[in-house]
Amino acid sequence: MPGSFSSNHSNTGPAGVAALRKVTSGALYGDSTQTPFGIYKDSLKPNADRRKVGALYVAARKWVKVDQDGSSSIIQAEKNELTHRLGVQLRDLRVLDPLLAASYPSAILARDRALVVNLEHIKCIIATDHVLVTNAEDDTVLAFVEELQRRCASAPDTDSSNQDASQSSPDVVVMNGEQGDMTRENMFPFLEIPYELRVLEVVLESVCTHLERLTSELEAAAHPALDALTNKVSTHNLERVRRIKNRMVRLNTRVETIHELLEKLLDDDDDMKDLNLTAKQLEMERTVSLQRNSLKAGQPPGSPLFGAEPEDDDADAQEVEMVLETYFMHIDNTYNKLQTLTEYIDDTEDYINIELDNQRNQLIRIELVLTAATFSVAIIGSIAGIFGMNLNNQREDSYAIFLVVTLASTVGAVLIFAAVIAYCRHKKLLA
Repeated sequence: MPGSFSSNHSNTGPAGVAALRKVTSGALYGDSTQTPFGIYKDSLKPNADRRKVGALYVAARKWVKVDQDGSSSIIQAEKNELTHRLGVQLRDLRVLDPLLAASYPSAILARDRALVVNLEHIKCIIATDHVLVTNAEDDTVLAFVEELQRRCASAPDTDSSNQDASQSSPDVVVMNGEQGDMTRENMFPFLEIPYELRVLEVVLESVCTHLERLTSELEAAAHPALDALTNKVSTHNLERVRRIKNRMVRLNTRVETIHELLEKLLDDDDDMKDLNLTAKQLEMERTVSLQRNSLKAGQPPGSPLFGAEPEDDDADAQEVEMVLETYFMHIDNTYNKLQTLTEYIDDTEDYINIELDNQRNQLIRIELVLTAATFSVAIIGSIAGIFGMNLNNQREDSYAIFLVVTLASTVGAVLIFAAVIAYCRHKKLLA
């Protein structure tokens, strides 16, 4: 919707207004010419010269708008404008605030005319004909916008075909000029999925790829660190593994959040139908048309057939399911990698604990042997102390008695030490 959003720029000065007019490329002023998004990369950087972009840094939030044809522009819109035009709520916009990213979990919220997406680094509002992306200063968000532009530019224009299909019978489709018996359930694989689902697919692909890349980097850093810790338990290696484990815990929480979110959506068909905005819009138009036809046919409003909706089918939910299921498998694979890495770290910790226990047991054995040896030598010292007293027993001058006492004490100490060691071995205190 070019020109549908406005900006408050009354106090920005002539230079700032001129710069803003140039940057927004007509999205605010009704100019039909839109400049590719890549030109504005430098102006979105935090360290860029703010004098060049002027009013781009006013209080109103900047949004990158990407249309169905892949053209993009930078707009500024206040919260009231967004809530009025897209049907989102103020609390939904708080979820998208980059400054409050840590306060709100990842979520995909379906509203009447838009989808509010808050997944990792991507925070956007998806409508049926355009998408608004915030936090465009992030390089990963810039990469997402570029990929979205490329996908939209390469996608075939199916607006006319979808309009013709919606105007025809909901149960019969004409293909190649011939009437077929294919129902809408079998028809949707041959048609392009709606724009909002294409954008949601790019969002999920970007998030899943980003998390998978972080997981691969974590695995590449974890295995050498764990192997080094296994070979040598040192303070450096322990600190290295501790930092890796902290990274893994945080990443596992992020991946698990996305995993649970997609799993919850896949388990509820109503939630998946709500994500298909185009189908809801066509259903609403079809209901209004049926009510008008009922009034023309003379049916009273209280009649059971007045505005009766056609039989509900699962085609709308299946379109969303095809998108979600693919990336659920992707994120599930990443989640399994993290679980495997967690088990590997736990096994390494168990191995290190066993090694440390073994070393402690060896120290205890050495202490036991030294204690037995000290006890045996203490016996010799006791005998030497007894004979070293200043007592006159008429044997101090006998060398033979000295040899007998010394040898007897030594042999007795050795026997006592051997007896203690044998007892410890018998009780399996020593290996």
